Amino acid sequence: MGLTHVFGNKPLPVVLDFFRLHQFWDYSLKDVQKATGISHRTLQSTIKQLLKNGFIKYTRTEGKAKMYMFNSESPIAMELHNFARRIDAEFLKSQIPKEKKRLVSA
Repeated sequence: MGLTHVFGNKPLPVVLDFFRLHQFWDYSLKDVQKATGISHRTLQSTIKQLLKNGFIKYTRTEGKAKMYMFNSESPIAMELHNFARRIDAEFLKSQIPKEKKRLVSA
């Protein structure tokens, strides 16, 4: 989860990583709360901030629940996604033991 490696386990990067990693489906606040462990009140303000900045988008209403998903149409959101993927790749490289690195590069 790339953004949490850089920005820590704060609500904003955790929620953004959740939507970024599950970008092909939409989720309700309750779904996101269960997956991330962030309180409902904190999640409401975080979702509002992410909507305002275009990182996620409202998709539909299912019963009483509003559904949201990662905004892959936003150039800024996609740049952030690519940045986080590079962070993930660097983190994985640093986790490979030195012996395996030599085998891979040979």
